[in-house]
Parts: sequence; structure tokens; C-alpha cells
Amino acid sequence: MAKSAFRLALEDAIEQRHSAVHPWSEAWTSGKLDRRLLGEWVKQHYHYVSHFAEWVAVVYATCPHPEVQHFLLENVTEEEGLVGMAGAMPVRHSDLLLEFGEVCGMKRNEVLNAQIKGELLPETLGLQSWCTVQSRKPFIEALSGLLIGLESQVPRIYSKTTPPLLEKYGFSDDEVTFFSIHIVADVEHGEKGFEIVEKYATTDEQRAICVRTVKEATMMRRLYLDGVYRKFQAEIERNTAKKLAA
Repeated sequence: MAKSAFRLALEDAIEQRHSAVHPWSEAWTSGKLDRRLLGEWVKQHYHYVSHFAEWVAVVYATCPHPEVQHFLLENVTEEEGLVGMAGAMPVRHSDLLLEFGEVCGMKRNEVLNAQIKGELLPETLGLQSWCTVQSRKPFIEALSGLLIGLESQVPRIYSKTTPPLLEKYGFSDDEVTFFSIHIVADVEHGEKGFEIVEKYATTDEQRAICVRTVKEATMMRRLYLDGVYRKFQAEIERNTAKKLAA
């Protein structure tokens, strides 16, 4: 079935600023990072993804359509480890990220206390704040940002960054579970987001708002990665120079 012009516009809004092709992602996939830098990324990323279920729950609480609420509740319970994916034990997804951080040498308490200690980058705080505001907007607009603009990007990002974790950084399959489960789960979540927004955005004005919101979401994710990349760019360059000299 041919895609609607609205669906194509939403997809194009993502493609214009997709985080899979960000310099941080490129450094990751080319082996220019190390475990310490990956641990530093965990410290920032945890304070984004650990709140995602909360933001979806806010949308659930105000959404007027039971079938959409049902999907959002499934999303929340899966993220929070109250149910497992097919064939998998229930586990809170953000706990898997903490476990990955520990394998990288980043202690769990260092991640959990990063915001209290003032260690979160301004760009990380900006993404947090944007998502918080977004979750309180009308449900079509909120889901455009959270599910389409942000969550639908994840499978492509992690499909690109997960193999190098095994092949270049020496992690085991079990140690990268956080990434592998999201390659599967967020395909479904993102696609359902498209379906919901296409169904309920029925006017030209609503569709224009949704496309603009997706553009904002992709911009916010890239700005967050800009902050991480700038913070550790010098160290990335040193790693690169060492490899070239070896």
C-alpha cells in the first residue's frame, strides 16, 4: 500500500536530522570511542531514557481514545519491566542500561546521582525538559514528538551501533541486551505511533503541527548528541591518533 503524503512528510522530517548519522554515532561505529567514553554516554543517556515511560504515562492519562490508551499502557509496562517481550524475562529497560554502564566501568551510583551532582550536560537537560513539556500537549502532538520523532529513530541507530560493541569493543551478547531489545521493541512502538498520528490528525493544521513537532524532536536529540560529542571530542581525537600511530 502506498504511503500517504502525510506519512512521507513525517518520515522526511526524521530523515533530515536522523541521529544515526550524527558524528557521535559515527565515532561509535568506527571504533573511535572506548569503554570509558561509552560509560560517560550512559551517564547522560540514562537521564533521558529512564523518564520516557513517565512521559508516555502523562499522555496516557489525558488521551481520550481507549485503544490508544491501551497501547500506551503496554509501552509503559514494557519499559518499566512489568511485562516482558515475547520469550524474554520482564526487566526494567533503564536497568539494562545501568548494567551496560557498569560493564563500561561506570558505577551505578555515579549514573543515578549525575543530575544531583550537576554532571548532566545542558543539552541533556534540554532534551529532558523538551520531552516533559511535550508530554503535556494534546496527545497527537505529544505522540508525534515522543514516538515518531524520538522512539522511531532507535532501531536504525542501534542496528548501526550495536554490532561494533561486539566486534570492536569486545562486549558479549548479554552485555548489550539494552540495545538489542530496543532494536525489536521500538520498531513496533514507532510504527504504532505513525498509525495513531495518521488516524487522528485529520486536519491540515493538525498535520502541519505534527510534522513540525517531529522536526523539533529530531533537532532536540541531535542537540543532545552535539553536547556529548563536544564534551569528549578531544578524547575521541586522541583515541583516533593512537590508532593511526599504532
